[in-house]
Amino acid sequence: MNGTSKPFCVDAVITWVDGNDPVLNAKRAEYMHGDATLLAKDIAGPTRYVERGEIHWCVRSINKFMPWVRRIFIVTDGQDPKVESSIPVELVDHKVLFQGYEQYLPTFNSLSLEAMLWRIPGLSEHFVYFNDDLLVCKEVSADTFFPREGHINCHGRMASQRWTRLCYDIKEHFGTCPVNHVRQMMLAAKIAGNDSRFIHLSHTPHPLLRSTLEQFYTQHPELLVQNIRNRFRSPQHFRTDELCYTLLLGEGRLHIRPVRPVLMRYYSTKGMMKLEWTLRRVTKPGSKVCFACFYALDQVGDDIYARISQFTEDLLKA
Repeated sequence: MNGTSKPFCVDAVITWVDGNDPVLNAKRAEYMHGDATLLAKDIAGPTRYVERGEIHWCVRSINKFMPWVRRIFIVTDGQDPKVESSIPVELVDHKVLFQGYEQYLPTFNSLSLEAMLWRIPGLSEHFVYFNDDLLVCKEVSADTFFPREGHINCHGRMASQRWTRLCYDIKEHFGTCPVNHVRQMMLAAKIAGNDSRFIHLSHTPHPLLRSTLEQFYTQHPELLVQNIRNRFRSPQHFRTDELCYTLLLGEGRLHIRPVRPVLMRYYSTKGMMKLEWTLRRVTKPGSKVCFACFYALDQVGDDIYARISQFTEDLLKA
C-alpha cells in the first residue's frame, strides 16, 4: 500500500474546541462550580482549550502530506472552525457522538470524546486520530499507520507498570497532578488485560480500528460509561488508544515503532534558541521527522509564535 493506491479507505478524525468562545467558556465555568482543583493544566486549565489557529495548520498539513485520506471528521461542540480543505470535511457535533448518552453532556474532556469516536456515522474501519495541535510535516503513506488491513503501527515503547507507577507516585508526592496521560495509559492497559506492562505512547497521530473499539465498548458498556461520565478529567479515565493497542498487541496485530525519529516537539517553556534547534530536526537533509507538535501556543511570546507561523507557512505553501 502506498500514498496513491490502497486496498481500503482511511479517514482522519480531529477533536477541536475554540476556547476563545465566550459561550463555551461560560458553559464550562457553570459546570466547574468554582472548584479550583479543576484548573490544573492536566484537567481543565485554560491552556487545554485556547487555540491560535492550529486546526487550520493541521487540516492543511493532512491535505498536503496525506492526500489519500478519504474524509476529515472534525468533532466539535456546536462550533465551526471554517477550514479550507480539498479533502471532504464533516463536522460532528458532540450530540451525535453521545446519542443515547446525552446525560453526560456537555463534556469538556477529550478522553470522553476519544471513547466515542467509533460512533461517528460513516466513519471508516481504519482511521487516524489527531489532536488539533499536530502537524504533518512530510509526505507519509497510509502504511505508515496501517502496514496492512487490520494491523496498526503505533509509535511508542513498552514500559513497566510497576516502576512507572512508582515514579509517578513520587511525582505526585511532590505536587504533580495525579490526573495525567501516563496513568491513563497504565489503567487502559490493565483494563485490556496487561497489568505488568503498557505501551508508553507519545503525542503523534494515533491510527485506530473502529471495529476493535466498537466490540470492546459494546461488550463492556460499564467501562464506556466510566470513561464518559465525568465532564472533566479524573483518575477514573483511561486512554482509548492505549486500550485499542493493548488488545491488538495480544492478537499480534500491533507493531510498535520508535517515536524519536518521527516526532518533533516544542514546549512553550523553551526559548528561541531551543525552537531553532528543534525546527532544524525537520528541515535538515535526510530528516525522518514527519509529525510536529507545538505545545500550548497560547503561552508563547509573539516572537516565538511569529517564527512558528513562518515555519509552518513555509512548510505548507503550495
